[in-house]
Amino acid sequence: MSKLGRKNENDTIFLNPSQDSRKKSIIESIVDIVIGFGMYLPINFFILPMFAGEIANQELIGFLQITAIFTTVAFVRKYAVRRWFSKMRF
Repeated sequence: MSKLGRKNENDTIFLNPSQDSRKKSIIESIVDIVIGFGMYLPINFFILPMFAGEIANQELIGFLQITAIFTTVAFVRKYAVRRWFSKMRF
């Protein structure tokens, strides 16, 4: 509240009920981890054997490619889960 007892725009930011609650954040994190685990099992099964030679020879380019694949998948997964949870009401 401002000095005169009136609410200003900054006060309503902190009182917005649509902001993430702790419960919602915990559930979102758990769902994200479970989805990630389920996604990375088949990705590991198919992607890592494709780079077996690069891994065995410790080639930097192979490691960078693997990292780029996993980072891209993680970004897309996290973005999708975040957008899904932002539309949910708790």
